Amino acid sequence: MQLWNKYKQLVHSNILSGLDHEVMGLSYWKDRLFVRIMIYLFPVSLIALLPSVIMSIISGVPFLAVIDILTSLVILIIAVHPSLSLPLRKSLLIICLYFLSIALLLYLGSRGPGLLYLLTLTILITLIFSVSVALLSIAINIVIIILAALLIHFKLFHTPLTHIYSLGSWIAVSSNLVFLSAVAVASLRLLFNGLEATIFQADKLQKQLLEESNALQRAFRSMETKTQELEQFAYIASHDLQEPLRTITSVVDLLEKEYKDRLDNGANIYLNFLSQSSGRMRALITALLDYSIIGKEKKMEFVSCNELLQQVIADLPAPFNNKTHIIVNNLPLLPAYRVELKLLFQNLISNAIKFRTQNNQFEVIVSAEENSDHWKFSVIDNGIGIEARYHKKIFGIFQRMHPKSKYEGLGIGLSHCRKIADLHGGEIGVKSEPGMGSTFYFTIAKTKTLDGS
Repeated sequence: MQLWNKYKQLVHSNILSGLDHEVMGLSYWKDRLFVRIMIYLFPVSLIALLPSVIMSIISGVPFLAVIDILTSLVILIIAVHPSLSLPLRKSLLIICLYFLSIALLLYLGSRGPGLLYLLTLTILITLIFSVSVALLSIAINIVIIILAALLIHFKLFHTPLTHIYSLGSWIAVSSNLVFLSAVAVASLRLLFNGLEATIFQADKLQKQLLEESNALQRAFRSMETKTQELEQFAYIASHDLQEPLRTITSVVDLLEKEYKDRLDNGANIYLNFLSQSSGRMRALITALLDYSIIGKEKKMEFVSCNELLQQVIADLPAPFNNKTHIIVNNLPLLPAYRVELKLLFQNLISNAIKFRTQNNQFEVIVSAEENSDHWKFSVIDNGIGIEARYHKKIFGIFQRMHPKSKYEGLGIGLSHCRKIADLHGGEIGVKSEPGMGSTFYFTIAKTKTLDGS
């Protein structure tokens, strides 16, 4: 087996050395087919050599035994000689086999495989050469048939061929060779045209896919860069706005302490508006700062979601905790960003509690289900519900459904949730109808590992 593998490697490297097929077109596969033929042709010729030599001697034509031996040697040289070009190897093989076919035809007549070899040669030429060369092989077959007919008619040589056939019987038999050769070339030509068109189309599609993939990668890198720039801008802007805002807040506090009793009602109302607005501005800037730093300090670890939920529930304000029944089903242990995941659960549960109905016993159910490539978490409540037109809008930053006078909040909590879901390779969404409660769901990809990749 080791010797056979070395022989195959030798033939393959000798024949295809120096060839460069940029596109794996039809010529590429024809060359590969020729290599495969050469690998098996010499061992097969050796197997057939001994009985062929014996039969040649018994039949009284030792010349055929010499031809068989020479043919096997030529095939070996074509297969293993390192200096021959590929077109020369193909040509030498075809010439050698034509010579063998003619010898078999002349010395064995209908008892030998001469005509069969000629048909096989036409098929072989069609497989390893272009169609034009295959058509030429039909012409060569016709020439051989005509020359054999002349030998038979004029009795130029005394061979089994001239003894077995008359001119009429030879034409009847040999015409089948021409017919079968033409059918073989036409059929294989149709097959190869279809294969070539398929290969060309596949190569074209592959190039288009590669170009589109490169374009998508460039777009992704550009988007990633812009996202980083925006997050950096948001961080710097929100951080730098803190200082003047603190100054405004301090001045407002001083005005309230020092001059509140000296101002009339109108001035106090304006001062109160200014205090509320500065407080709201502080909350907005803090929220924007928190949003910009989500995922900055990436520390992935194995997180027990059940323990995490218990911490979230314990951190809820007492009024919320007392009026809400929170059910936590069996949740998984998985690689995640602990701080960010806790914030995600905290925002979803706080939102559910904030938009609860006043009349019913309020309930929140947290559960998870495992899929092939991700975990899907659900936070289900029986609150006021959400209209369908808001299902996507609510995940945008500073997006609100209700006026501030009715429900407090900045409208940034769900945008935090979306960014955290993205950070875990997942997505977030909601299913809800007004008055029917809401189901917020998010996924965490299983492909995430402790290194964050």
